[in-house]
Amino acid sequence: MNGTTFKNCTLWLGATLLALLSLHAHSQANLQANLQAPAAWQAEVQQPQRLSQWLTSQPAAPDAYPLGTMWLTAEEKTRQEAVYAELAASMNDLLQRGAISPAAYAGLQKNLAAMPPTGRVPVAPAEPQWLAAYPRKDPLLQAGDRVAVPQRPNSLRVMADDGRVCEIPHREGLQALSYVQACFGKSASADAGTYAYGSWAWVVQPDGRVQRVGLDLWNMAQQDQPAPGAWLWVPRRGSALPQAFSQRWAEWLATQGVSNRLPLAVMHAPTRQAYPVAADEGVLDLPGRHAKPQPTASNWGNVGLLQTPTARMQHPGYFGWTLHRTWPYQNNNIFFQPTEWLEAGFRYTDTSNRLYGGQDFSGDLPYKDKSFDVKARAWQESLWLPEVAVGMRDVGGTGLYSSEYVVASKRTGRVDWSLGMGWGYLAGRGNVSNPLIRVLGQGFNTRVQDGGSQGGQFSTSTWFHGPAALFGGLEYQTPWNFNLKLEYDGNNYQREPKDNNLPVTSPFNWAVVWQPTRGLDVSMGVERGNTWSMGLTFYVDMAGLNMPKVTDPARPAAQLARPKAEPNWQDTANDVSAHTLWDVQQMYRTPDAVVVEARNSYNVYNQERLDKAVAVLNRDAPQEVERFEIHHRNVGGVLAVEQVNRTEWVTQQTQPARTQAPVQAVQPVYKVAPTPERTALLPDKPLNYWVEPGLDLVQTLGGPDGYLYQLSGALWMGLEMPWNVKANGTLRYRVSDNYEKFTPGWSYMPQVRTHIAEYLNSGKFTIDSMTLSKSERLGASWYAAAYAGYFEMMFGGVGGEVLYRQSGSPWAVGVDVNRVQQRSFAQDFSFRDYKISTGHVTGYWMTPFEGVHTALSVGQYLAGDRGATMSVSKVFRNGSSLSAYATKTNVPAAVFGEGSFDKGIAWTIPFDAFLTSSSRYSAGWSWKPLLRDGGARVTRPVNLFAETSWVSPVAKTYRPAPPPNDRVAPNDRVEDDQRMR
Repeated sequence: MNGTTFKNCTLWLGATLLALLSLHAHSQANLQANLQAPAAWQAEVQQPQRLSQWLTSQPAAPDAYPLGTMWLTAEEKTRQEAVYAELAASMNDLLQRGAISPAAYAGLQKNLAAMPPTGRVPVAPAEPQWLAAYPRKDPLLQAGDRVAVPQRPNSLRVMADDGRVCEIPHREGLQALSYVQACFGKSASADAGTYAYGSWAWVVQPDGRVQRVGLDLWNMAQQDQPAPGAWLWVPRRGSALPQAFSQRWAEWLATQGVSNRLPLAVMHAPTRQAYPVAADEGVLDLPGRHAKPQPTASNWGNVGLLQTPTARMQHPGYFGWTLHRTWPYQNNNIFFQPTEWLEAGFRYTDTSNRLYGGQDFSGDLPYKDKSFDVKARAWQESLWLPEVAVGMRDVGGTGLYSSEYVVASKRTGRVDWSLGMGWGYLAGRGNVSNPLIRVLGQGFNTRVQDGGSQGGQFSTSTWFHGPAALFGGLEYQTPWNFNLKLEYDGNNYQREPKDNNLPVTSPFNWAVVWQPTRGLDVSMGVERGNTWSMGLTFYVDMAGLNMPKVTDPARPAAQLARPKAEPNWQDTANDVSAHTLWDVQQMYRTPDAVVVEARNSYNVYNQERLDKAVAVLNRDAPQEVERFEIHHRNVGGVLAVEQVNRTEWVTQQTQPARTQAPVQAVQPVYKVAPTPERTALLPDKPLNYWVEPGLDLVQTLGGPDGYLYQLSGALWMGLEMPWNVKANGTLRYRVSDNYEKFTPGWSYMPQVRTHIAEYLNSGKFTIDSMTLSKSERLGASWYAAAYAGYFEMMFGGVGGEVLYRQSGSPWAVGVDVNRVQQRSFAQDFSFRDYKISTGHVTGYWMTPFEGVHTALSVGQYLAGDRGATMSVSKVFRNGSSLSAYATKTNVPAAVFGEGSFDKGIAWTIPFDAFLTSSSRYSAGWSWKPLLRDGGARVTRPVNLFAETSWVSPVAKTYRPAPPPNDRVAPNDRVEDDQRMR
């Protein structure tokens, strides 16, 4: 061991020992002394009672400050002692890595020693009447707990990352920046030895809420004002402290109560400042202190100005539909944001003064072009560096509007600036030479437009080729619910597709974007100096959808008292089914447990369904029952078991937890433990059936026919029989459609899908599907299924599948083999002559990356072509998903036809996320550029991967999204940087 290593080890051991000694020395003495600081009320609880009762029993105190109420428990103190040791260890590690200086370490260590574990558990607003009305928010105090309500403070404190602490009077209406500047100066630089504060601060409110807020023009936004008694944690500019450490440090400050509870003298380098000065914001609020930065869509649907993109991104989960008209173009754009760094979408562009084809082919239909866009963030904005993104427009389409670009965006308060360089359609002006020529050669000086003879090909040889052009502009978010946009357009419209050159009198475009309501933007402006521009953008946060279930049956209240007698168990089973939508097959009784066997029980919100079931069981089960077990059955066996301790569940439902340790959802187990003799509580139920009416929509978007649809009434039926045999069927009655306009185009392949018009126009009443299937669990990880019948509208036959899937594993592999025949157009019981064997080997992987799931299938398709299909899905925490797929087979593009290969996009939203009633189903939409015969797969009546969802590692992951912060009480908010999407 060399001298340096010995010295570092000695320093680390010494620091750790100091932390432990500080914890031991201060955990009792300081806590007792601190609780004796000025308070309106404080006491040790002598007997169990609700906090609302304790508060009501206290004498009147006009200076009481309920926002700073401290409820101290032994359980939370034990947890905090572990956190305290982790913080000390983290500081030691940061010192070893040079992330903090020895002086800063010493200052923070002194402050940490002065702030030992308190055992504080945050509570909701400590108003007795409000707490009594919401028992789940009203803590049940136990003997030995301590409660303290401080006197109202008139100051707050600011702590720097070198440990110095500044106490400053509170002033109503000021944001964090005003207090930081009053303590450390306004220059945010280290001139004259001042503390150069960084871009972020953490506001720790007296009630324990923590909010990260911006301090610079690039990240300033609407934020809560620090309340009297708050803490501000402010790392220095250029600090190497990870944001995760700052978040944990701020959360530790939250355990200490109001900031003046600790004597200022015990802190490192304490100072006091005079009354802070209010900032002069002006009527325009240019610094953006009250702004809510929200990107808006361009004419092309992606985040941008008008014709040009910016580097900004929407929140993950954004889904937007933009309709925009600037003669002669009309864009119909669909865009979505699967991750925080990736934006993608597609569009149809109508050209009013050009026809799609000859009169005999498409009539007067205007020319319609399909295109796909993608944009990826390359660099995230910081104090000096802008946000940078790289994107491509019309990639993989015809290439008529293909463009590539690099763009940077920098925000200064309410104004967002952008500057970029484009190639292709965005660079019609060609006002700069291509900078890539100097690096990659003269070949980048020429651009040959080529989307392939059939379109749909990736013309990589043209990307970033040819002349370039600069573009840019600004967007000002006014305080009055509308935005102003101004841009310099890099296109001069003299090289338009289809020789459709347009007159231009100005390179500048401008627009006004008005937000009349959440989810709608209306824009109007002038482009090319001579043409009006109008647009509508409808958008939704798929990841944020959440709807209270106000039309569901009222969930039984969780009661501490238990029934003494046995209930009518059939009524209990019916109520469980009504609340959860499970098919309850049987219920069993053991001496201390009730077991429920349920089928068709998988739902995206499984924890919510479990809580509803347990609420019914707790209401009805006799007092000696201490456990509830739910056995989820499918494919011939029990896939998962959920076990609930009755006492623990009731405690969680009727009072706040006594510690901030995360409450883990009940996780399923995959083995059924041997149980003592059990008694069946319900009569045998050999058959289970359902009949569900509804509406069914078939649609096709694009092509020479425009928008095609068929709306039908549908009747879905199912029958479950012994030996795991199921019969399923769907009947359809056509109500309205326009598929008689469908023009299939040409293809040299068997018409396995392009006969859609014949199928949809054959008659009013059709048998959409009718199948018989049997599924079995062959072993711990092996599943099999066989099926026969009319699989779908176009094909029927026989088939089977085998799946290998370990319980709890993110991996699975399946093989399906099918012999199918094309059904008659009438969709009765007859067939046409075409027959084919089709099947695939499919690998599934639920990746650990941001909810991304993938699947790869290899095999033979309906038209006899062979190849592979790759699909990628992004599943958000509320169960909504976005997915894309592409299929490439051994069929050449010239044989496949227009589009070159099969591809598409789909999005799914659980009905639970946006309906007022619970549902086991989801709303799904899909889009593919064209309906072609290549790469087509048969719709099988059984999908074992879906049937075995209960053994998925994410079976209990999904939750209803938390409501927006402006719709909930402050203590129920989830800050954007902490919101899981």
